[in-house]
Amino acid sequence: MKLKTRPECPKCGSRVKRFPPGRHDQYHVYCDGCGHDFGRFDYFQAQFRHLLDDLEAQLRREEATDDDTP
Repeated sequence: MKLKTRPECPKCGSRVKRFPPGRHDQYHVYCDGCGHDFGRFDYFQAQFRHLLDDLEAQLRREEATDDDTP
């Protein structure tokens, strides 16, 4: 899966990353532009847990709003 996310790559400045197909400790997140290794997925995820939590909460609110719409 490819996704534009922060942080930018320190080598090329790209925000597009290749995320692993699974969420096992051995998978790494790489820059799609130059292949820079951001580290293991679980470490990358831990760095941005607050962003993921905020996004999940926002999606739940949107789903609740959509369910209330007649």
